[in-house]
Amino acid sequence: MEKNVEILSREIVKPSSPTPDDKRILNLSLLDILSSPMYTGALLFYAADPQNLLGFSTEETSLKLKKSLSKTLPIFYPLAGRIIGSFVECNDEGAVFIEARVDHLLSEFLKCPVPESLELLIPVEAKSREAVTWPVLLIQANFFSCGGLVITICVSHKITDATSLAMFIRGWAESSRGLGITLIPSFTASEVFPKPLDELPSKPMDRKEEVEEMSCVTKRFVFDASKIKKLRAKASSNLVKNPTRVEAVTALFWRCVTKVSRLSSLTPRTSVLQILVNLRGKVDSLCENTIGNMLSLMILKNEEAAIERIQDVVDEIRRAKEIFSLNCKEMSKSSSRIFELLEEIGKVYGRGNEMDLWMSNSWCKLGLYDADFGWGKPVWVTGRGTSHFKNLMLLIDTKDGEGIEAWITLTEEHMSLFECDQELLESASLNPPVLI
Repeated sequence: MEKNVEILSREIVKPSSPTPDDKRILNLSLLDILSSPMYTGALLFYAADPQNLLGFSTEETSLKLKKSLSKTLPIFYPLAGRIIGSFVECNDEGAVFIEARVDHLLSEFLKCPVPESLELLIPVEAKSREAVTWPVLLIQANFFSCGGLVITICVSHKITDATSLAMFIRGWAESSRGLGITLIPSFTASEVFPKPLDELPSKPMDRKEEVEEMSCVTKRFVFDASKIKKLRAKASSNLVKNPTRVEAVTALFWRCVTKVSRLSSLTPRTSVLQILVNLRGKVDSLCENTIGNMLSLMILKNEEAAIERIQDVVDEIRRAKEIFSLNCKEMSKSSSRIFELLEEIGKVYGRGNEMDLWMSNSWCKLGLYDADFGWGKPVWVTGRGTSHFKNLMLLIDTKDGEGIEAWITLTEEHMSLFECDQELLESASLNPPVLI
């Protein structure tokens, strides 16, 4: 499909009103400073209205998106600025808006949405591993020949996590529908997690800085609502009688990759699961609408693959959550607790050659399927797709909100074993078509 994507235009969209002088400098929080210099992004797929045979008009739709983006940027003003070291210069430099034509049918594209094909719908700048200074925000509107539309939104990971991205998308969609933005963002993260006066912790929190880039494979596994129900029942125990969707899928992932490691290793290795956790709602001083990398890692260890049953894995996840909640209460009392957590994470990475490190990240319940810009809700939502870093799992809601899509990146050797695991395939389908 590579030759079928043509860039039509690229322009800068500036805020509709200037940023006040007292907001021109935004200090990054400690967690922002330690995050990877890369982009996080989401792709929103919209089918053409069946009553409109021509589908989306490139000119009218682009104008609507750009006007509403311009009105949204004064509320999310740092996204129109430039990142300089440990702060954002909120200079209204603007966001980049790209129009592209895709000579392909959206329905055909969604029959087999392989991760590599998604890369063609993402701005070239967002694929760079270089330090992200500007643009902070990149948009690409991809117009399919059938009238379908894919909006790709990429934001610098130095100032946003997935929750921040979802807040921006929600606000932009409301603005596009002519509504007021209902969830006003708060840019006070640096007050909760300020940059230390002395040197920074030696180990970055975001493991992407630490993980070796290598030849990896990313594949999409879908757990539909009926399979999720059975998996949750299978994973229930006396301690956790009603595991969540995410707990059940995460437990199955860890169990299956641990089995894969055991098959490909001469001796049992300690398996470490790292779960990215949203700190909003857990740290008292952190409000739900805070923009930034409000994330930490919850770490679980399976010494020499001793934890066998999926119920036992879910029990371990639930216990880890309880301990993490206590840590968050300590963070509420003293921000120094975050340094202790970072030190603990650093010790894990220091033993990376001795252990298998796996990571799970959930985008479930972020409301991305509610992104209605005025032509209805998306038929499919996904993240970036491919990854150059091994041992990652990204979980995203299915359209009905009951199932889960798992985008999993492993080494080629591990993936060849993982995708054949019968326990996995009892609950998941490998890259089924997206139904419109």
